[in-house]
Amino acid sequence: MSEALIEMTAQDELSVLMKKGEVKERKEGSMQYVPIVDGGWGWVVVVGSFFIHVFADGIVYSFGILLEIVMKEFSASNAKASVIISLLTGLTLGMGPVASAITNKFGCRVTTILGSLIATTGCATSYYATSVEYLMLSVGCVMGIGFGLMYCPAIIIVTTHFEKKRSMATGIAVCGAGVGTVVFAPISEALIKISWRTVFAVYAVIVLMCSLCGATFRSLTFVAVEDETKKKKVLEEDEKNGFIEMDEENGPLSTTLLASHNQQNINDIEGKNGKLGPSKSLISDISHGRSRGISESTGFITVKDVFYTSSMNELPQTECHRSLTSLNIKDDKLNLKEEEKISKARGILRSKVACKTKIIVICRTMEKMTDISLLANPVFLFYAISNLLTSIAFNSPLVFLPSHATSLGLTPTQSASVISAFGIMNTVGRILVGLISDRKLPCKYGKDRALNRLWIYVSSLSLCGLLTAGVLFCDGYITLAMYSGLFGLTLSSYVCLTSVLLVDLIGIEKLTNAFGLILLFQGIGTVIGPPISGQLADLTGSYDMSFVFCGVALLISGLMLVFVPQIQRNQTVAVA
Repeated sequence: MSEALIEMTAQDELSVLMKKGEVKERKEGSMQYVPIVDGGWGWVVVVGSFFIHVFADGIVYSFGILLEIVMKEFSASNAKASVIISLLTGLTLGMGPVASAITNKFGCRVTTILGSLIATTGCATSYYATSVEYLMLSVGCVMGIGFGLMYCPAIIIVTTHFEKKRSMATGIAVCGAGVGTVVFAPISEALIKISWRTVFAVYAVIVLMCSLCGATFRSLTFVAVEDETKKKKVLEEDEKNGFIEMDEENGPLSTTLLASHNQQNINDIEGKNGKLGPSKSLISDISHGRSRGISESTGFITVKDVFYTSSMNELPQTECHRSLTSLNIKDDKLNLKEEEKISKARGILRSKVACKTKIIVICRTMEKMTDISLLANPVFLFYAISNLLTSIAFNSPLVFLPSHATSLGLTPTQSASVISAFGIMNTVGRILVGLISDRKLPCKYGKDRALNRLWIYVSSLSLCGLLTAGVLFCDGYITLAMYSGLFGLTLSSYVCLTSVLLVDLIGIEKLTNAFGLILLFQGIGTVIGPPISGQLADLTGSYDMSFVFCGVALLISGLMLVFVPQIQRNQTVAVA
Protein backbone atom coordinates (compact mmCIF):
# COMPACT_ATOMS: atom_id res chain seq x y z
CA MET A 1 0.00 0.00 0.00
CA SER A 2 1.39 3.39 -0.98
CA GLU A 3 2.36 5.97 1.60
CA ALA A 4 -0.10 8.38 -0.01
CA LEU A 5 -2.95 6.04 0.79
CA ILE A 6 -1.69 5.60 4.33
CA GLU A 7 -1.48 9.37 4.69
CA MET A 8 -5.01 9.75 3.40
CA THR A 9 -6.20 7.20 5.91
CA ALA A 10 -4.40 8.90 8.78
CA GLN A 11 -5.33 12.46 7.96
CA ASP A 12 -8.95 11.93 7.00
CA GLU A 13 -9.50 9.46 9.86
CA LEU A 14 -11.69 7.18 7.75
CA SER A 15 -11.76 4.62 10.50
CA VAL A 16 -13.32 7.15 12.81
CA LEU A 17 -16.45 7.59 10.73
CA MET A 18 -18.18 4.53 12.11
CA LYS A 19 -16.15 3.04 14.94
CA LYS A 20 -17.54 -0.39 15.65
CA GLY A 21 -19.68 -0.49 18.74
CA GLU A 22 -19.83 3.28 19.19
CA VAL A 23 -22.37 4.27 16.54
CA LYS A 24 -26.04 4.12 17.32
CA GLU A 25 -28.51 2.77 14.78
CA ARG A 26 -29.47 5.33 12.18
CA LYS A 27 -32.91 5.66 10.68
CA GLU A 28 -33.69 6.40 7.06
CA GLY A 29 -33.18 9.93 6.00
CA SER A 30 -30.67 12.66 6.58
CA MET A 31 -29.05 12.55 10.00
CA GLN A 32 -26.03 13.85 11.80
CA TYR A 33 -24.53 13.18 15.20
CA VAL A 34 -23.77 16.13 17.44
CA PRO A 35 -21.54 15.69 20.51
CA ILE A 36 -22.54 16.99 23.91
CA VAL A 37 -19.88 19.42 25.12
CA ASP A 38 -19.65 21.60 28.24
CA GLY A 39 -21.49 19.11 30.40
CA GLY A 40 -22.82 15.59 30.65
CA TRP A 41 -20.14 12.93 31.00
CA GLY A 42 -17.56 15.69 30.66
CA TRP A 43 -17.88 16.44 34.36
CA VAL A 44 -17.11 12.80 35.17
CA VAL A 45 -14.01 13.20 33.02
CA VAL A 46 -13.05 16.29 35.03
CA VAL A 47 -13.35 14.30 38.27
CA GLY A 48 -11.15 11.56 36.82
CA SER A 49 -8.54 14.08 35.69
CA PHE A 50 -8.71 15.82 39.08
CA PHE A 51 -7.85 12.65 40.98
CA ILE A 52 -5.03 11.79 38.60
CA HIS A 53 -3.51 15.16 39.49
CA VAL A 54 -4.19 14.50 43.17
CA PHE A 55 -2.41 11.15 43.10
CA ALA A 56 0.45 11.84 40.67
CA ASP A 57 1.32 15.43 41.58
CA GLY A 58 0.71 14.79 45.26
CA ILE A 59 3.34 12.05 45.23
CA VAL A 60 5.82 14.15 43.23
CA TYR A 61 5.46 17.37 45.22
CA SER A 62 5.73 15.63 48.59
CA PHE A 63 8.59 13.36 47.53
CA GLY A 64 11.12 15.61 49.25
CA ILE A 65 9.92 14.24 52.61
CA LEU A 66 10.75 10.70 51.51
CA LEU A 67 13.98 11.77 49.84
CA GLU A 68 15.39 12.96 53.14
CA ILE A 69 14.98 9.45 54.60
CA VAL A 70 16.40 7.80 51.48
CA MET A 71 19.53 9.96 51.76
CA LYS A 72 20.08 8.76 55.32
CA GLU A 73 19.27 5.13 54.47
CA PHE A 74 21.84 4.89 51.67
CA SER A 75 24.26 7.60 52.88
CA ALA A 76 23.75 9.53 49.66
CA SER A 77 24.67 13.13 48.92
CA ASN A 78 22.09 15.77 48.07
CA ALA A 79 23.25 15.89 44.46
CA LYS A 80 23.03 12.12 44.00
CA ALA A 81 19.68 11.66 45.72
CA SER A 82 18.15 14.58 43.83
CA VAL A 83 18.70 12.73 40.55
CA ILE A 84 15.75 10.52 41.54
CA ILE A 85 13.30 13.40 41.59
CA SER A 86 14.91 15.16 38.62
CA LEU A 87 14.44 12.06 36.45
CA LEU A 88 10.90 11.59 37.73
CA THR A 89 9.79 15.12 36.90
CA GLY A 90 11.98 15.45 33.82
CA LEU A 91 10.62 12.32 32.17
CA THR A 92 7.06 13.22 33.16
CA LEU A 93 7.39 16.41 31.12
CA GLY A 94 9.82 15.12 28.50
CA MET A 95 7.44 12.29 27.65
CA GLY A 96 4.94 14.92 26.49
CA PRO A 97 5.48 14.51 22.72
CA VAL A 98 5.57 10.71 23.01
CA ALA A 99 2.47 10.62 25.20
CA SER A 100 0.69 13.00 22.84
CA ALA A 101 1.53 10.80 19.87
CA ILE A 102 0.25 7.67 21.60
CA THR A 103 -2.86 9.52 22.75
CA ASN A 104 -3.37 10.78 19.22
CA LYS A 105 -3.65 7.24 17.90
CA PHE A 106 -4.97 5.10 20.74
CA GLY A 107 -7.02 7.58 22.76
CA CYS A 108 -6.84 9.08 26.24
CA ARG A 109 -8.27 6.08 28.07
CA VAL A 110 -5.76 3.53 26.76
CA THR A 111 -2.79 5.87 27.22
CA THR A 112 -3.74 6.76 30.80
CA ILE A 113 -4.29 3.16 31.86
CA LEU A 114 -0.99 2.14 30.24
CA GLY A 115 0.80 4.93 32.12
CA SER A 116 -0.84 3.92 35.38
CA LEU A 117 0.31 0.31 35.02
CA ILE A 118 3.87 1.36 34.18
CA ALA A 119 4.03 3.81 37.11
CA THR A 120 2.57 1.20 39.46
CA THR A 121 5.27 -1.26 38.42
CA GLY A 122 8.00 1.29 39.14
CA CYS A 123 6.50 2.22 42.49
CA ALA A 124 5.95 -1.38 43.61
CA THR A 125 9.47 -2.49 42.69
CA SER A 126 10.88 0.46 44.66
CA TYR A 127 9.82 -1.41 47.80
CA TYR A 128 12.84 -3.68 47.25
CA ALA A 129 15.32 -0.85 46.58
CA THR A 130 18.89 -1.54 47.70
CA SER A 131 20.57 1.65 46.51
CA VAL A 132 19.97 5.15 45.20
CA GLU A 133 20.80 3.90 41.70
CA TYR A 134 17.98 1.37 42.02
CA LEU A 135 15.54 4.18 42.86
CA MET A 136 16.85 6.26 39.96
CA LEU A 137 15.69 3.47 37.67
CA SER A 138 12.46 2.42 39.40
CA VAL A 139 11.20 5.82 40.53
CA GLY A 140 13.03 8.21 38.22
CA CYS A 141 12.74 6.33 34.94
CA VAL A 142 9.86 3.86 35.22
CA MET A 143 7.51 6.03 37.28
CA GLY A 144 8.55 9.09 35.25
CA ILE A 145 7.54 7.39 32.00
CA GLY A 146 4.28 6.21 33.55
CA PHE A 147 3.39 9.63 34.94
CA GLY A 148 4.26 11.19 31.58
CA LEU A 149 1.77 8.91 29.83
CA MET A 150 -0.89 9.83 32.40
CA TYR A 151 -0.35 13.59 32.53
CA CYS A 152 -0.87 14.45 28.86
CA PRO A 153 -4.21 12.65 28.25
CA ALA A 154 -5.52 13.93 31.60
CA ILE A 155 -5.32 17.44 30.12
CA ILE A 156 -6.32 16.60 26.55
CA ILE A 157 -9.49 14.74 27.53
CA VAL A 158 -10.80 17.79 29.42
CA THR A 159 -10.12 20.21 26.56
CA THR A 160 -11.96 17.97 24.09
CA HIS A 161 -15.05 17.78 26.30
CA PHE A 162 -15.35 21.51 26.99
CA GLU A 163 -15.57 24.71 24.97
CA LYS A 164 -17.18 27.64 26.77
CA LYS A 165 -16.52 26.17 30.22
CA ARG A 166 -12.99 25.02 29.44
CA SER A 167 -11.28 27.43 31.84
CA MET A 168 -13.40 26.26 34.75
CA ALA A 169 -13.12 22.58 33.83
CA THR A 170 -9.35 22.57 33.43
CA GLY A 171 -9.00 24.74 36.52
CA ILE A 172 -10.87 22.18 38.59
CA ALA A 173 -8.78 19.35 37.13
CA VAL A 174 -5.34 20.89 37.73
CA CYS A 175 -6.28 22.02 41.24
CA GLY A 176 -5.85 18.38 42.12
CA ALA A 177 -2.10 19.02 42.25
CA GLY A 178 -2.43 21.40 45.17
CA VAL A 179 -4.94 19.19 46.94
CA GLY A 180 -2.64 16.21 46.45
CA THR A 181 0.28 18.06 48.02
CA VAL A 182 -1.80 18.95 51.05
CA VAL A 183 -2.96 15.35 51.48
CA PHE A 184 0.18 13.40 50.63
CA ALA A 185 2.65 15.39 52.73
CA PRO A 186 1.18 14.22 56.08
CA ILE A 187 0.48 10.76 54.64
CA SER A 188 4.14 10.38 53.69
CA GLU A 189 5.28 11.57 57.10
CA ALA A 190 2.95 9.12 58.87
CA LEU A 191 3.94 6.13 56.70
CA ILE A 192 7.64 6.84 57.12
CA LYS A 193 7.21 6.21 60.85
CA ILE A 194 6.33 2.62 59.92
CA SER A 195 8.94 2.20 57.20
CA TRP A 196 10.05 4.13 54.15
CA ARG A 197 9.40 0.97 52.11
CA THR A 198 5.78 1.05 53.28
CA VAL A 199 5.43 4.40 51.55
CA PHE A 200 6.16 2.82 48.18
CA ALA A 201 3.81 -0.11 48.85
CA VAL A 202 0.91 2.22 49.66
CA TYR A 203 1.75 4.56 46.79
CA ALA A 204 1.74 1.62 44.36
CA VAL A 205 -1.89 0.90 45.24
CA ILE A 206 -2.78 4.58 44.92
CA VAL A 207 -1.08 4.93 41.53
CA LEU A 208 -2.92 1.84 40.31
CA MET A 209 -6.17 3.65 41.12
CA CYS A 210 -5.26 6.12 38.38
CA SER A 211 -6.24 3.42 35.90
CA LEU A 212 -9.78 3.66 37.27
CA CYS A 213 -9.66 7.40 36.73
CA GLY A 214 -8.45 6.81 33.19
CA ALA A 215 -11.35 4.43 32.60
CA THR A 216 -13.68 7.45 32.84
CA PHE A 217 -11.97 9.03 29.83
CA ARG A 218 -14.49 7.84 27.28
CA SER A 219 -15.23 9.48 23.97
CA LEU A 220 -17.76 12.24 23.49
CA THR A 221 -21.47 11.45 23.78
CA PHE A 222 -23.55 12.10 20.68
CA VAL A 223 -27.15 12.95 20.03
CA ALA A 224 -28.78 12.33 16.66
CA VAL A 225 -30.24 15.31 14.80
CA GLU A 226 -32.64 14.09 12.13
CA ASP A 227 -34.77 16.89 10.73
CA GLU A 228 -33.72 20.13 9.11
CA THR A 229 -35.26 22.26 11.86
CA LYS A 230 -33.13 20.61 14.50
CA LYS A 231 -30.06 20.82 12.27
CA LYS A 232 -30.64 24.50 11.68
CA LYS A 233 -31.04 25.08 15.41
CA VAL A 234 -27.81 23.24 16.17
CA LEU A 235 -25.91 25.18 13.50
CA GLU A 236 -27.31 28.49 14.74
CA GLU A 237 -26.24 27.63 18.28
CA ASP A 238 -22.77 26.74 17.05
CA GLU A 239 -22.50 29.97 15.10
CA LYS A 240 -23.48 31.87 18.22
CA ASN A 241 -20.90 29.97 20.26
CA GLY A 242 -18.18 30.53 17.69
CA PHE A 243 -17.93 26.89 16.61
CA ILE A 244 -18.62 27.53 12.92
CA GLU A 245 -18.81 30.42 10.49
CA MET A 246 -22.02 30.91 8.56
CA ASP A 247 -22.33 32.17 5.01
CA GLU A 248 -25.69 33.69 4.13
CA GLU A 249 -25.79 32.15 0.67
CA ASN A 250 -24.03 28.81 1.06
CA GLY A 251 -24.53 27.98 4.70
CA PRO A 252 -21.81 27.00 7.12
CA LEU A 253 -18.22 27.29 5.92
CA SER A 254 -15.52 24.67 6.39
CA THR A 255 -17.99 22.07 7.54
CA THR A 256 -18.97 18.63 6.37
CA LEU A 257 -22.08 16.58 6.92
CA LEU A 258 -21.47 12.85 6.76
CA ALA A 259 -24.54 10.68 6.53
CA SER A 260 -25.53 7.39 4.95
CA HIS A 261 -28.68 6.04 3.34
CA ASN A 262 -29.01 2.86 5.26
CA GLN A 263 -27.77 0.65 8.04
CA GLN A 264 -25.83 -1.54 5.58
CA ASN A 265 -23.38 1.28 4.95
CA ILE A 266 -22.68 1.45 8.67
CA ASN A 267 -22.11 -2.27 8.99
CA ASP A 268 -19.66 -2.21 6.07
CA ILE A 269 -17.26 0.00 7.98
CA GLU A 270 -15.12 -1.26 10.82
CA GLY A 271 -13.40 1.69 12.44
CA LYS A 272 -11.22 -0.20 14.85
CA ASN A 273 -9.19 -2.29 12.44
CA GLY A 274 -9.23 0.12 9.55
CA LYS A 275 -11.23 -2.16 7.19
CA LEU A 276 -13.63 -0.77 4.64
CA GLY A 277 -16.36 -3.09 3.46
CA PRO A 278 -17.72 -3.49 -0.06
CA SER A 279 -20.46 -0.92 0.27
CA LYS A 280 -21.11 0.97 -2.96
CA SER A 281 -21.96 4.13 -1.14
CA LEU A 282 -19.68 4.80 1.79
CA ILE A 283 -20.76 8.39 2.00
CA SER A 284 -24.00 8.89 0.24
CA ASP A 285 -25.33 12.17 1.45
CA ILE A 286 -23.10 15.24 1.28
CA SER A 287 -24.75 18.50 2.24
CA HIS A 288 -24.21 21.63 4.26
CA GLY A 289 -23.76 21.05 7.96
CA ARG A 290 -21.06 19.57 10.12
CA SER A 291 -20.02 16.12 11.13
CA ARG A 292 -19.42 15.28 14.74
CA GLY A 293 -18.48 11.65 14.19
CA ILE A 294 -15.44 11.50 16.44
CA SER A 295 -14.32 8.57 18.50
CA GLU A 296 -11.74 8.05 21.19
CA SER A 297 -9.18 7.04 18.59
CA THR A 298 -9.51 10.26 16.61
CA GLY A 299 -6.35 12.24 16.10
CA PHE A 300 -6.55 14.55 19.08
CA ILE A 301 -3.31 16.31 18.19
CA THR A 302 -4.78 17.37 14.85
CA VAL A 303 -7.03 19.56 16.97
CA LYS A 304 -5.24 22.88 16.99
CA ASP A 305 -6.57 23.99 20.39
CA VAL A 306 -6.25 20.68 22.25
CA PHE A 307 -3.56 22.09 24.58
CA TYR A 308 -5.39 25.41 25.07
CA THR A 309 -6.71 25.36 28.63
CA SER A 310 -8.65 28.62 28.60
CA SER A 311 -12.12 29.30 27.26
CA MET A 312 -12.45 29.22 23.48
CA ASN A 313 -14.55 32.37 23.75
CA GLU A 314 -11.40 34.27 24.72
CA LEU A 315 -9.72 33.64 21.38
CA PRO A 316 -9.89 36.31 18.68
CA GLN A 317 -12.91 35.84 16.41
CA THR A 318 -10.67 34.88 13.48
CA GLU A 319 -9.08 32.08 15.48
CA CYS A 320 -11.94 30.62 17.47
CA HIS A 321 -13.52 28.61 14.68
CA ARG A 322 -12.50 25.03 15.28
CA SER A 323 -12.56 23.14 12.00
CA LEU A 324 -15.57 20.88 12.43
CA THR A 325 -15.20 22.04 16.02
CA SER A 326 -11.69 20.66 15.59
CA LEU A 327 -13.03 17.20 16.10
CA ASN A 328 -13.42 15.82 12.62
CA ILE A 329 -11.98 15.65 9.14
CA LYS A 330 -10.81 18.83 7.52
CA ASP A 331 -12.18 19.38 4.03
CA ASP A 332 -15.05 21.68 3.15
CA LYS A 333 -16.84 18.91 1.26
CA LEU A 334 -16.05 15.37 0.25
CA ASN A 335 -15.86 15.71 -3.53
CA LEU A 336 -16.04 12.99 -6.12
CA LYS A 337 -12.27 12.62 -6.21
CA GLU A 338 -12.19 11.90 -2.50
CA GLU A 339 -15.01 9.36 -2.84
CA GLU A 340 -12.98 7.69 -5.59
CA LYS A 341 -9.98 7.47 -3.25
CA ILE A 342 -12.17 5.92 -0.60
CA SER A 343 -13.49 3.40 -3.09
CA LYS A 344 -9.96 2.38 -4.03
CA ALA A 345 -9.14 1.97 -0.37
CA ARG A 346 -11.81 -0.70 0.10
CA GLY A 347 -10.39 -4.09 0.73
CA ILE A 348 -6.81 -2.79 1.02
CA LEU A 349 -6.65 -1.63 4.61
CA ARG A 350 -5.64 -4.83 6.30
CA SER A 351 -4.21 -5.39 9.75
CA LYS A 352 -0.59 -5.08 8.63
CA VAL A 353 -1.20 -1.78 6.89
CA ALA A 354 -3.30 -0.51 9.79
CA CYS A 355 -0.37 -1.20 12.10
CA LYS A 356 1.98 0.71 9.79
CA THR A 357 -0.50 3.55 9.69
CA LYS A 358 -0.55 3.79 13.48
CA ILE A 359 3.23 3.91 13.61
CA ILE A 360 3.34 6.60 10.92
CA VAL A 361 0.71 8.69 12.71
CA ILE A 362 2.62 8.42 16.00
CA CYS A 363 5.91 9.39 14.34
CA ARG A 364 4.33 12.31 12.51
CA THR A 365 2.72 13.60 15.67
CA MET A 366 6.06 13.51 17.48
CA GLU A 367 7.70 15.22 14.52
CA LYS A 368 5.03 17.92 14.54
CA MET A 369 5.41 18.54 18.26
CA THR A 370 9.22 18.76 18.12
CA ASP A 371 9.72 20.84 14.99
CA ILE A 372 12.59 23.12 15.98
CA SER A 373 11.90 25.63 13.19
CA LEU A 374 9.74 27.54 15.67
CA LEU A 375 12.91 28.45 17.59
CA ALA A 376 13.65 30.95 14.82
CA ASN A 377 10.82 33.05 16.24
CA PRO A 378 12.49 35.35 18.82
CA VAL A 379 9.29 35.69 20.85
CA PHE A 380 8.96 31.94 21.21
CA LEU A 381 12.68 31.56 21.90
CA PHE A 382 12.46 34.06 24.77
CA TYR A 383 9.46 32.24 26.18
CA ALA A 384 11.15 28.83 25.83
CA ILE A 385 14.29 30.00 27.64
CA SER A 386 12.11 31.52 30.35
CA ASN A 387 10.37 28.17 30.79
CA LEU A 388 13.74 26.41 30.95
CA LEU A 389 14.91 28.68 33.77
CA THR A 390 11.60 28.35 35.61
CA SER A 391 11.76 24.57 35.35
CA ILE A 392 15.31 24.53 36.70
CA ALA A 393 14.08 26.29 39.83
CA PHE A 394 10.56 24.85 40.01
CA ASN A 395 11.13 21.58 41.89
CA SER A 396 14.31 22.19 43.89
CA PRO A 397 12.72 24.30 46.65
CA LEU A 398 10.10 21.59 47.26
CA VAL A 399 12.71 18.82 47.12
CA PHE A 400 15.04 20.39 49.66
CA LEU A 401 12.58 22.33 51.83
CA PRO A 402 11.94 19.37 54.20
CA SER A 403 15.68 18.78 54.65
CA HIS A 404 16.27 22.50 55.12
CA ALA A 405 13.51 22.61 57.74
CA THR A 406 15.06 19.67 59.59
CA SER A 407 18.46 21.37 59.56
CA LEU A 408 16.83 24.35 61.28
CA GLY A 409 15.49 22.11 64.04
CA LEU A 410 11.91 21.55 62.87
CA THR A 411 10.21 18.23 63.62
CA PRO A 412 9.18 15.86 60.79
CA THR A 413 5.54 16.79 61.37
CA GLN A 414 6.35 20.49 61.05
CA SER A 415 8.35 19.83 57.88
CA ALA A 416 5.37 18.02 56.37
CA SER A 417 3.02 20.87 57.26
CA VAL A 418 5.39 23.32 55.56
CA ILE A 419 4.93 21.35 52.32
CA SER A 420 1.16 21.27 52.90
CA ALA A 421 1.20 25.08 53.06
CA PHE A 422 2.54 25.06 49.52
CA GLY A 423 -0.33 22.84 48.39
CA ILE A 424 -3.02 24.97 50.00
CA MET A 425 -1.82 28.26 48.58
CA ASN A 426 -0.99 26.76 45.19
CA THR A 427 -4.61 25.65 44.91
CA VAL A 428 -5.80 29.13 45.89
CA GLY A 429 -3.39 30.67 43.40
CA ARG A 430 -4.60 28.53 40.52
CA ILE A 431 -8.18 29.54 41.22
CA LEU A 432 -7.27 33.24 41.42
CA VAL A 433 -5.19 33.17 38.25
CA GLY A 434 -8.02 31.40 36.45
CA LEU A 435 -10.50 34.06 37.55
CA ILE A 436 -8.29 37.06 36.82
CA SER A 437 -6.49 36.03 33.63
CA ASP A 438 -9.59 36.11 31.40
CA ARG A 439 -10.86 39.45 32.69
CA LYS A 440 -10.21 43.07 31.88
CA LEU A 441 -8.34 44.88 34.63
CA PRO A 442 -9.35 48.32 36.00
CA CYS A 443 -6.25 50.17 34.81
CA LYS A 444 -5.06 52.21 31.83
CA TYR A 445 -4.15 49.28 29.60
CA GLY A 446 -6.35 46.74 31.37
CA LYS A 447 -8.59 46.06 28.39
CA ASP A 448 -5.88 44.01 26.67
CA ARG A 449 -6.40 40.56 28.21
CA ALA A 450 -3.32 39.08 26.53
CA LEU A 451 -1.10 41.83 27.94
CA ASN A 452 -2.74 41.42 31.35
CA ARG A 453 -1.88 37.73 31.37
CA LEU A 454 1.72 38.44 30.42
CA TRP A 455 2.16 40.95 33.25
CA ILE A 456 0.50 38.61 35.76
CA TYR A 457 2.94 35.91 34.68
CA VAL A 458 5.98 38.22 34.81
CA SER A 459 5.04 39.72 38.17
CA SER A 460 4.31 36.35 39.75
CA LEU A 461 7.56 34.71 38.64
CA SER A 462 9.65 37.74 39.61
CA LEU A 463 8.09 37.90 43.07
CA CYS A 464 8.49 34.14 43.41
CA GLY A 465 12.19 34.51 42.64
CA LEU A 466 12.67 37.23 45.25
CA LEU A 467 10.86 35.17 47.89
CA THR A 468 12.91 32.06 47.12
CA ALA A 469 16.20 33.92 47.28
CA GLY A 470 15.10 35.33 50.63
CA VAL A 471 14.71 31.90 52.26
CA LEU A 472 18.13 32.33 53.87
CA PHE A 473 16.44 34.83 56.21
CA CYS A 474 13.83 32.25 57.31
CA ASP A 475 14.92 30.65 60.56
CA GLY A 476 11.80 29.03 62.01
CA TYR A 477 8.58 27.17 61.38
CA ILE A 478 6.36 30.23 60.86
CA THR A 479 8.66 31.96 58.38
CA LEU A 480 9.26 28.76 56.40
CA ALA A 481 5.53 28.02 56.27
CA MET A 482 4.88 31.57 55.08
CA TYR A 483 7.51 31.21 52.36
CA SER A 484 6.16 27.84 51.27
CA GLY A 485 2.64 29.23 50.99
CA LEU A 486 3.73 32.32 49.05
CA PHE A 487 5.93 30.15 46.84
CA GLY A 488 2.91 28.04 45.94
CA LEU A 489 0.73 31.12 45.40
CA THR A 490 3.13 32.96 43.09
CA LEU A 491 4.17 29.85 41.18
CA SER A 492 0.57 29.03 40.24
CA SER A 493 0.65 31.37 37.23
CA TYR A 494 3.44 29.28 35.70
CA VAL A 495 1.24 26.20 35.74
CA CYS A 496 -2.00 27.90 34.69
CA LEU A 497 -0.85 30.26 31.95
CA THR A 498 1.76 28.29 29.99
CA SER A 499 -0.49 27.23 27.11
CA VAL A 500 -2.64 30.37 27.24
CA LEU A 501 0.41 32.63 26.88
CA LEU A 502 1.67 30.50 24.00
CA VAL A 503 -1.53 31.27 22.11
CA ASP A 504 -1.27 34.95 23.03
CA LEU A 505 2.32 35.11 21.78
CA ILE A 506 2.37 32.95 18.64
CA GLY A 507 -1.25 32.05 17.83
CA ILE A 508 -3.31 28.92 18.23
CA GLU A 509 -2.33 27.50 14.83
CA LYS A 510 1.16 26.75 16.17
CA LEU A 511 0.11 25.68 19.65
CA THR A 512 0.65 21.95 19.19
CA ASN A 513 4.20 22.37 17.88
CA ALA A 514 5.01 25.06 20.45
CA PHE A 515 3.61 23.08 23.37
CA GLY A 516 5.68 20.05 22.41
CA LEU A 517 8.87 22.11 22.38
CA ILE A 518 7.97 23.80 25.65
CA LEU A 519 7.54 20.38 27.27
CA LEU A 520 11.03 19.44 26.11
CA PHE A 521 12.50 22.64 27.56
CA GLN A 522 10.65 22.03 30.81
CA GLY A 523 11.85 18.44 30.89
CA ILE A 524 15.47 19.49 30.45
CA GLY A 525 15.12 22.13 33.16
CA THR A 526 13.62 19.76 35.70
CA VAL A 527 16.33 17.17 35.02
CA ILE A 528 19.28 19.50 35.61
CA GLY A 529 17.77 21.77 38.30
CA PRO A 530 17.69 19.56 41.43
CA PRO A 531 21.20 18.08 40.91
CA ILE A 532 22.68 21.57 40.57
CA SER A 533 20.90 22.73 43.72
CA GLY A 534 21.95 19.54 45.50
CA GLN A 535 25.57 20.02 44.48
CA LEU A 536 25.52 23.57 45.85
CA ALA A 537 24.17 22.24 49.16
CA ASP A 538 26.91 19.59 49.31
CA LEU A 539 29.66 22.12 48.58
CA THR A 540 28.49 24.78 51.05
CA GLY A 541 27.08 22.50 53.75
CA SER A 542 23.88 24.55 53.73
CA TYR A 543 20.77 24.85 51.60
CA ASP A 544 20.90 28.64 51.54
CA MET A 545 22.83 28.91 48.27
CA SER A 546 20.55 26.35 46.66
CA PHE A 547 17.54 28.57 47.34
CA VAL A 548 19.43 31.67 46.18
CA PHE A 549 20.30 29.91 42.92
CA CYS A 550 16.66 28.96 42.35
CA GLY A 551 15.50 32.46 43.25
CA VAL A 552 17.82 34.09 40.73
CA ALA A 553 16.71 31.67 38.01
CA LEU A 554 13.04 32.44 38.71
CA LEU A 555 13.68 36.19 38.78
CA ILE A 556 15.49 36.13 35.43
CA SER A 557 12.82 33.90 33.87
CA GLY A 558 10.19 36.46 34.78
CA LEU A 559 12.03 39.69 33.96
CA MET A 560 13.27 38.55 30.55
CA LEU A 561 9.67 38.42 29.31
CA VAL A 562 9.35 42.17 29.89
CA PHE A 563 11.01 42.59 26.48
CA VAL A 564 8.50 40.41 24.63
CA PRO A 565 5.98 43.21 23.79
CA GLN A 566 8.77 45.28 22.22
CA ILE A 567 9.99 42.28 20.22
CA GLN A 568 6.44 41.75 18.96
CA ARG A 569 6.19 45.40 17.92
CA ASN A 570 9.50 45.14 16.06
CA GLN A 571 8.24 42.04 14.25
CA THR A 572 5.07 43.86 13.24
CA VAL A 573 7.07 46.80 11.87
CA ALA A 574 9.41 44.46 9.99
CA VAL A 575 6.49 42.66 8.33
CA ALA A 576 4.85 45.96 7.41
